Amino acid sequence: MEVYLVAHAPTSVQRLEDFAKLAFNFGDPVKGLIVTKPSGVAAQVGLADVSKLAYKLDKKLIILPDIDDAIELLKPDEIYTVSHDFGERVEKLEVKGRALIIVGLTDPGLSKLEAQKGKAIYPSSPSGDIGPIASVAILLSGLKE
Repeated sequence: MEVYLVAHAPTSVQRLEDFAKLAFNFGDPVKGLIVTKPSGVAAQVGLADVSKLAYKLDKKLIILPDIDDAIELLKPDEIYTVSHDFGERVEKLEVKGRALIIVGLTDPGLSKLEAQKGKAIYPSSPSGDIGPIASVAILLSGLKE
């Protein structure tokens, strides 16, 4: 099992750095971080900071123009999109083979079209929207059990 986290359209340095820390420090099964369509301060400052962190921790970091490029490059067996608005509520995520977990790091998150690029999911345990980073952490913790 291999999981790559995809941070789509980040605009906030802090949110990008927090997501990178989750990706780089989670351990197995997370193999790396892919950043797609970065803009604003996240593209100018955040990517440099995240690149330094990836180098220090000897982790994989890939920066691409869009989600489709990540799909084409990694050729995943499974694609999951994390979306509070469009996702099916799941208790536990089960991954087989290579998977991409795509998260929108800008408000309001992934658009409906972006969410449809994979199986749209969201953890069932929170009653409301807890944000993209916490959502992915909950989903990933189920993979470690």
